[in-house]
Amino acid sequence: MNAWMLRAPGWKLACVMTAVIAPFVVLAFALIGDRSWPAAVLMGLGTAVICGPVLGFLTANQLQDSMAAGGPLPDDDLAVVERAARRGPVPEDDATREAALRVAEDRLLVLRGTRTPARVAGGVLLLGAVLLAVTQSPWWWLAAAFWAALLVAGFAAPARLQRRAELLRGGR
Repeated sequence: MNAWMLRAPGWKLACVMTAVIAPFVVLAFALIGDRSWPAAVLMGLGTAVICGPVLGFLTANQLQDSMAAGGPLPDDDLAVVERAARRGPVPEDDATREAALRVAEDRLLVLRGTRTPARVAGGVLLLGAVLLAVTQSPWWWLAAAFWAALLVAGFAAPARLQRRAELLRGGR
């Protein structure tokens, strides 16, 4: 699946994202709001049809930009380099290790460059979900937990990626 995602065009990722988020959005509209199931299905599918392609094309662009940092690689090596940039043992092959290091460093630059807007946006979404949980429906606590988890992951990701880049550098 990972190797497929690295090579997939944006329209395929858009279809996958739409199919993945549609059930969650339908459930959110059905459980959080005071809507009938037919209304929730209609609103949920409409929202997924709008958000899915945006997420799919953003994901495709992010993957392509990130993997471009690794340099020209055969299709078989794309998934190996991408995995080595995130986790697992440090590759023995110098070319794979160097490509994984370039990918990890590129991702680290992107994370550092977007950390303030991402944290502000995550904080605003968390605050909004908490306010809605207090004033509207307790189901909003699920959204608040989701945004809190993403916020924590946003704080942890740069340090984790920095440690991985140091491991990849140390293998020289």
